[in-house]
Amino acid sequence: MKLLFTLLLFINTTLLASEIQPLTEPWVPYQIENKDGLSGISIDLVKEIQKRIGNKKEIKVFPWKRAYNITLRKKGYALFLTTKSKERENLFKWVGPVSSVKIRFFKNASREDLDIKTLEDAKKVNSIIVESDTVTTEVLQKFGFTNLDLNTLTNHRLNKLLENKTDLFPTDEVSFIYNLKQQGLDKKIIPVKMEAFFESKLYIAFNKETSDDIINRWKTAFEEIKADGTYDKILERY
Repeated sequence: MKLLFTLLLFINTTLLASEIQPLTEPWVPYQIENKDGLSGISIDLVKEIQKRIGNKKEIKVFPWKRAYNITLRKKGYALFLTTKSKERENLFKWVGPVSSVKIRFFKNASREDLDIKTLEDAKKVNSIIVESDTVTTEVLQKFGFTNLDLNTLTNHRLNKLLENKTDLFPTDEVSFIYNLKQQGLDKKIIPVKMEAFFESKLYIAFNKETSDDIINRWKTAFEEIKADGTYDKILERY
């Protein structure tokens, strides 16, 4: 009877783990959308975890705010990649860290008048364009910034910077520079002199009601991927 109970518990946990719906947003080189489907560092990692735990759910791509709110409010969802800030720590359950992010300010290269070396310099500009419900916005608000222009669309934020309708754009250094080079904009949009003002680890965030058994299965699979060299091979692809 004990063996049967253990077997049924294992099967039930496996089924529950397979029901988790992973959500993400477009964010190169971590999550890349193209005509052939999805690829990228974290996409390949999550797919490998899914393979090892028997999760066959297709990864869905949404704008960040929508994916964040779905995962926050609905059981059975996971969101990647996500920064585990103090404000978010108790809102989700976490697996990782799987990567890290450095946030710094970027400006239009024509703006020679913007000599940003400190956070105090950045506080003096007219407009800093940011996305709501992101760790970047949370951090700047905590630092006391009052010149933030909340905008939900990545292309709008970049276009505003290109058209000099905003002064600064704080964002992930690695992904943004990658994006700029892909679009041939790396000479038009440049980082300011000030180095990254925030660095944080990136995780897979699960709805808080997700069972610990499911979280442990994802954690175990991730640790195995790191231990057997699969994680390093994924990084080498990009």
